[in-house]
Amino acid sequence: MAIIFIRSVIIYILVIVAVRLMGKRQVGELKPHELVITILLSAVAVVPLEDNSMPLANCAIPILLFISLEIIVAVISMKSYKLRDLIQGKPIFIIRRGKLNQRLLKDMRFTVDDLVDALRQAGSFSLDEIEDAVIETNGKISVLLKSQYKPLCANDISLKTDEHGMPITVIMDGKAVEEYFNKEKISKAQIKLLLTSEGKDESDIMLMTVDDSGKTFVIDKEKV
Repeated sequence: MAIIFIRSVIIYILVIVAVRLMGKRQVGELKPHELVITILLSAVAVVPLEDNSMPLANCAIPILLFISLEIIVAVISMKSYKLRDLIQGKPIFIIRRGKLNQRLLKDMRFTVDDLVDALRQAGSFSLDEIEDAVIETNGKISVLLKSQYKPLCANDISLKTDEHGMPITVIMDGKAVEEYFNKEKISKAQIKLLLTSEGKDESDIMLMTVDDSGKTFVIDKEKV
């Protein structure tokens, strides 16, 4: 039993490291070659768990090889348009200037239901509102609305607005977070000052964020 546990932990760590090296894409956002690597990783990782007599090297070596190939392909793709197009494919206009390309729809084996469903998920419920629609290399559809259907923004009415920046998490689950995003840091002294201005205690806060203008947003912990 101990051997199974240890092997499972090692394989788990290997797969986590492999997925981390591949990047932060979600399953639905994977390129074709990334999806292939993900499927292969899953298949290879399962085999040693089913057969305890198999050396872990038979799992570790293929995983490391797959990740090495993925990194090599990614690096080369950054420098070669031809390889990138070969492996990833190209975005395709399925609707261009308000006109649906029915031939492409048939070539890509998209039914009308598939198209309408994908457009709804992209936030568009009426085809006559769409100027352009692109099928991305991961299979999702991006939509550009016709100008008369686009949401009104401040620039359209020459309204001046202030930039507040993206709110940064400074307290989570009652604990101060000095570094939430990569190099975005805030000192404990600054967090304490924010708490003082809000008249709150760190341990009583579920979530607290602050933007570049100093505006805070707080969600208190529910009392149990």
